[in-house]
Amino acid sequence: MNTTTAVPHPEVPTTPQPTSGTDADVRTATLQTKLSTLINTFITSNPQSRASHNNARNSLPGGNTRSVLSSAPFPLTMKSGKAQYLTSIDEKEYLDLTSNFSEALYGHSHPVIEHAVKEALSNGFSMGAVSNKEAQLAEVLKERFESIDYVRFCNSGTEANTFALLAALAFTGRKKVLIFRNGYHGGTLTFANDTNPMNLPFDFVLGEYCNIEHTRQLITSDLGAILVEPMQGAAGMLPATAEFLTFLREEATRIDTVLIFDEVITSRLHYNGLQGHFGVRPDMTTLGKYIGGGFSFGAFGGRADIMSQFDPAVGTTGTGRVLAHSGTFNNNVFTMSAALAASKLVTRESLSGLNALGDGLRRGGNEIARDHEWVGLEFSGMGSAVGIHFARGGDSETLRDCFYFYMLDRGIMVGRRGFVSLNLAHREEDVDRFLGAVREFAVEVKSLCLL
Repeated sequence: MNTTTAVPHPEVPTTPQPTSGTDADVRTATLQTKLSTLINTFITSNPQSRASHNNARNSLPGGNTRSVLSSAPFPLTMKSGKAQYLTSIDEKEYLDLTSNFSEALYGHSHPVIEHAVKEALSNGFSMGAVSNKEAQLAEVLKERFESIDYVRFCNSGTEANTFALLAALAFTGRKKVLIFRNGYHGGTLTFANDTNPMNLPFDFVLGEYCNIEHTRQLITSDLGAILVEPMQGAAGMLPATAEFLTFLREEATRIDTVLIFDEVITSRLHYNGLQGHFGVRPDMTTLGKYIGGGFSFGAFGGRADIMSQFDPAVGTTGTGRVLAHSGTFNNNVFTMSAALAASKLVTRESLSGLNALGDGLRRGGNEIARDHEWVGLEFSGMGSAVGIHFARGGDSETLRDCFYFYMLDRGIMVGRRGFVSLNLAHREEDVDRFLGAVREFAVEVKSLCLL
């Protein structure tokens, strides 16, 4: 029996005492009191999730093995998912508006994907050999993304971006990589701050996203690659401008370097990715998340001359060597089967309808902000990817947390950092339900004299 005692951690913020300070001090104290109340309700309503988390802390640092799921006082533990709903071990059903951070594009337990996986299960699933399915999936991706002449598979977006960078640097024979502040390209390539100790030790040059004049000063002939998201996801669903992406394309061509679009998230916003939407063609593209149909997946592809470095019969790097890229699960049967089945669900029509649903949500959220004269509440993003921003000086994080727990109390799950990612199972009534809760939240916050 494991008798290790879990490391104690705070669960409920201390309720602030009344203050006779400025109006801002009073608003802050009132808001923190509201948050304390919401968190207390959350704790008492979810005893099984709380117990599960405390038990997990005996063997897992932080109680989980995916840092983005850490959430004080504890995260909900889920036991099942169906379509647009998740059910917790406390038997509470939630309208899931996170879609596993955009990965669950098809909703949960889609029958088409489930059938494909069951078929794979019955035909042998760890054969250590080539199958026809990987070439079939490669053709699907080539058809969708014009920038991809050849593609290779891996197991995550992190891997995809890592291998793309390594291939680009081998191709150019240079070392420096231009990336952008607040960009997220995986667990080892994240730039929310300048000193992330988990980042890989590439020679990074840090630019300002969508700032052409600042970036222009950083474009030098020793850049080996430029890596950019056409819309920054983790930073709050912030789309690039066509002018900025076109500028990067022109400069990459001018200095003969490799431009990489990280479309791990953004490829779901247009059938041809945001490169198709903006009409800007990168040299390489990275993919991941939803394309695997619910299984671990990553892909990197691009121009034939770059990708041929991986072909023993054709390509060599500047050093005269062929690039090796191995991975036991790169072509695993479950991912290949699920991805092929899922690809039939991704059509121009289905993505267009989903994006229209997201546009309606974003428009409705911003209308609520205007109706309540809530300066600083903003819904950003593109299509089915929506960022939710609370700008009120030092209170922004508290407002965001209040919103998160307020939604959970009404059976709606949003991203705690402030986002919604719709999936193909969502319907207009789900958006209406969410916007109704947003309106109620705005009314309640206004009644507390916080607007």
